[in-house]
Amino acid sequence: MALEAKAIALVIEREPMLQRTPQGNKGFDLVENDAAGEPERWIEIKAMKGTLADRPVGLSPAQFEFARRTQDQYWLYAVEEAGQRQRSRIVKIQNPVGRAGHFTFDRGWAGIAETDWCGNQRDSEDAIHLG
Repeated sequence: MALEAKAIALVIEREPMLQRTPQGNKGFDLVENDAAGEPERWIEIKAMKGTLADRPVGLSPAQFEFARRTQDQYWLYAVEEAGQRQRSRIVKIQNPVGRAGHFTFDRGWAGIAETDWCGNQRDSEDAIHLG
């Protein structure tokens, strides 16, 4: 949480028109209102110790759904090296869900996936569990 607070403070310093949302807001961290006080842009902040070259960032189901609904008004800001102000960089992605060309499914999916074993590996695992 301390790293995220640093990232949010850095973004607000650079874009002072942005306002914090209440702690624990599920879809986004910052909002920009128009002249009438109506939200016109929502920003989700992802604070990183390293960079996007080191690892990806993701959206929670609530963030993903909000981004899907609000499209071009939703921005994902990845704040790289957020803990080192002199090295920090803000990578801004407008409409990340709508602009995604594909989705990646990593090993985290194996825990909920149906699995068909296609060789002797299944027999070996059964033997380990039985014997």
